[in-house]
Amino acid sequence: MQLPLLLAGPLLRRVDPGLVAVQVVLSEPADVRIRVFEGRVAADTTNPPFATSGDAPDPNVAEPHPGEKTVRIGEQLHLGLVTVRLAPASGKVFQPDRLYSYDVTITGARNRTDLAGLGLLGTHTVSGVEVGPLGYADRMLPSFALPPTTLDDLRLAYGSCRRPGYDDGDALAWMDEYLNERFDDPRGRIHQLFLGGDQIYADDVDSIMMLRTAELGVELIGTDEGVPLERVKVGQVLRRPEATEPNRLDPGASYTPETPQQTEAAGDLPAGPPQFPVGDRLQLTQVSAQLTSGDGANHLISLGEFAAAYVMAWSPACWGDEVPGARLVAPGDAIGSALRWLDTPTGEQDVDLPLEVFPERVPQHLYSDAATIAQREKEKVEKAAEKFRARRRSHRVHRDFLLGLGRVQRVLANVPTYMMFDDHDVTDDFFLNPMWRRRVQGTALGQVILTNGMLAYALFQDWGNDPRRYDEVTTPERPDLGGQLPGDLLEKATRLFPASAPGPDATAFAEIGRMFGHNLDNQPVADGRFGTVDAPMTWHFTVDGPKHVVVALDNRTRRSYVAEIGPPGNVATEALVDQIPRPPLPAGREVLVVVAPLQVIGPPVIDEVVAKAIYRIFDMAKREGLTDTASVTGNRLMPGTNPDALETWAFDPITFEHLLARLAEHQRVVVLSGDVHNAASNVMSYWRGAAEQPARIAQFTSSGFKNVMPVYLRALDRSAMLLQELLRAKLGVERLGWTRPDADLVLLPEGRTEADLVATTRARLLRSPVLLATHGWLDDNPDGEEPQERFTSRLNPAKPPDWRWKVTPLVDGRPDAERPAPIRAMPLDDAAIEAQLADPATAFAAMQAVAARHQAALDRMRNTRQMMFRSNFGICRFEQDDDGVVTAVGEVYTSAPDPETQQPVLGPYMVHRASLGPQDEDPPEQLREAVLSRVPVPGPEQ
Repeated sequence: MQLPLLLAGPLLRRVDPGLVAVQVVLSEPADVRIRVFEGRVAADTTNPPFATSGDAPDPNVAEPHPGEKTVRIGEQLHLGLVTVRLAPASGKVFQPDRLYSYDVTITGARNRTDLAGLGLLGTHTVSGVEVGPLGYADRMLPSFALPPTTLDDLRLAYGSCRRPGYDDGDALAWMDEYLNERFDDPRGRIHQLFLGGDQIYADDVDSIMMLRTAELGVELIGTDEGVPLERVKVGQVLRRPEATEPNRLDPGASYTPETPQQTEAAGDLPAGPPQFPVGDRLQLTQVSAQLTSGDGANHLISLGEFAAAYVMAWSPACWGDEVPGARLVAPGDAIGSALRWLDTPTGEQDVDLPLEVFPERVPQHLYSDAATIAQREKEKVEKAAEKFRARRRSHRVHRDFLLGLGRVQRVLANVPTYMMFDDHDVTDDFFLNPMWRRRVQGTALGQVILTNGMLAYALFQDWGNDPRRYDEVTTPERPDLGGQLPGDLLEKATRLFPASAPGPDATAFAEIGRMFGHNLDNQPVADGRFGTVDAPMTWHFTVDGPKHVVVALDNRTRRSYVAEIGPPGNVATEALVDQIPRPPLPAGREVLVVVAPLQVIGPPVIDEVVAKAIYRIFDMAKREGLTDTASVTGNRLMPGTNPDALETWAFDPITFEHLLARLAEHQRVVVLSGDVHNAASNVMSYWRGAAEQPARIAQFTSSGFKNVMPVYLRALDRSAMLLQELLRAKLGVERLGWTRPDADLVLLPEGRTEADLVATTRARLLRSPVLLATHGWLDDNPDGEEPQERFTSRLNPAKPPDWRWKVTPLVDGRPDAERPAPIRAMPLDDAAIEAQLADPATAFAAMQAVAARHQAALDRMRNTRQMMFRSNFGICRFEQDDDGVVTAVGEVYTSAPDPETQQPVLGPYMVHRASLGPQDEDPPEQLREAVLSRVPVPGPEQ
């Protein structure tokens, strides 16, 4: 298709008192200028702009780089990150509690246009989708507001995990409805939006979407006489004689390895199909690249494909009307018609994807062996009905995703947006352990995927988080800067694909990889652990407001590890020094907000039991693949890759405790996370020494925008509400910590010694630091008698813990009447039920009424007072009382049909409140034997 000028955007990125950044993705080079106006204004306003990107810069700092000019990445891929900066000499700042509007002017080689000229300020149609005005009313410009001066007015939105192919609604699109009700209120609208990872799913693209993603990736970088300019280096290329026509049941038999001389003469393989076919990449990436993701048949490989994935996730502009090469066919009609994204197949109409083409040259390990292909063909026949439904479902899911993209575009244009990556932005299990890193980085294709994925993250996500960082660039006048600065990355990216020449340029590509640390391995240290990699590029960032400070953690590239294949310390202790500031916060700031893609404080039962059990269960189920000495895939002899439970922070207690200690220094902390595909909240109280008032750390998790918890945990949720009951149990929610081992930290019952303790506890008493749970201790008190101290395990008052903490799961305590209609429990008259139960003649009717209430609860989104298994986004806000006590409020929004009207209702289906203090609270003191302590069910009057 003919690409439009504006491929994606405008995206409103960093906004602070001295800067406004706007990002655009264009199909041609241009100068891009931003004008900012006070208030909400129309495009034809006669008001003078408050500031523009062309205003005189601050002469005392580096000039904006690259200023108003776009950065060329490919023939039809030009990125602009344009900033309006207020120099101190201007006497201006962007003020809180006010609205501002902005316009974007794009001047290309042939014409000049703006948001109105692009048709974005009125209702318009893109890729067949009707899209509303970008400014929420005809002719109105997009707008924004800075964080307010009062903590109670602050609104932070957050979420993660947006997989287009997942069969649920898109919560990022639902956020548009939330904003539509508040856009004219500078204190009530969203002030900052944090996308906490998995903005794209690079390792799991459905084939129907991959058809356009691969095609667009080639269009963005460019072609020469129809051949893609982007080339992909693989370990070994295979070739078939021109006269040979491969057998579809064993295509690999027609290919033989090229000699190095043949490969050098022919060059690396062109990106995209047919050399890298849609729907048949899994074996290639698992063997040639040594990746461990088994989620899907399509992994992004080329830089063009990664770029296309971002463009298609943020805008409908490049989807087009038709699915490339796909047909809509009916029985008896083998030809059918071109499949359109917005088609609604009826009856027996099927979605027919194009057949694979066998080119002259392919990468080794692309094709499966004949036996595997034969098994697939057999399954196609045996599961024909299931696969028919799957194809129809995939088309419907992507149609619905496309229909919501105009609303996504509008949210991103009207809310300052910050982004931190997680594994799926590059590949599943990204830097899971040192073995994973060494294997993947040791392959040519692994280097291609990692470097392309991280470069795309830098260009599309990180650049806008802190544009000032990218002003730093090595110049001929300052060669001493070393060429390893963020601005240097932009310069190197422009050298990858010289005009009309195949690329990437080998030197520029290698230099970029080194900036990401892809030439480095984790090194072992004396205690058996593995240290972090110190790469030139860092990804953490900070942004704040009048009353809060936000730090975003990079929990992927600065990891340490317990062992070569052990759990990661998601941010190494030495890296935390850079990523979390020392107290105090700047004057007036009352709360530290931490954006941590991986949930830091999970529901204790999941961190302590479910996570440890689940990844071992999966390893057992897949033990043949793990232990097969003949296997050549990336996950051979590597446990813990499915699911991601191995990455729980608590699995590396040393790093976890270091993180908690750093956070607790700030007293009031809120952690916003995603990743886990459910929404839940917990609060930690943390005492240092003899402190009477603990630090309070609230963990709010919202996940996913469009991806929900795997079936094994949803089954627990549905089965007699077992998971919800376990979550409320006091399991593993308290810790006692000493800096170093010592004798008699715990006094045991009379006649008992440490030899009577379980081996795990004995080992913990010898480690440094000493970390002990409050359960699992000896208790020799006779059953039914009053406990006596001499028969009880207890803390030694002469050697109290150096620190202690406990975690409390949060539950939505609102009355049913205050909750959205789709989730309200069926009302019961408690007094009438009790009366009926007292009479044998009516007892059965009473039990039926209670059972009906429970059944209705299962039908109405189940148990969402504590956890939510549904697409959602989070809103974090605060309340402060007259005594200065701050309460963090986590609201989880989703959309569900009203049972009466069947119309979708967006609302806060789960609300959790966590006091951040100051408050007096007793630290954990009592050691107990039982792991579980049953929590009484509150009566109706409670």
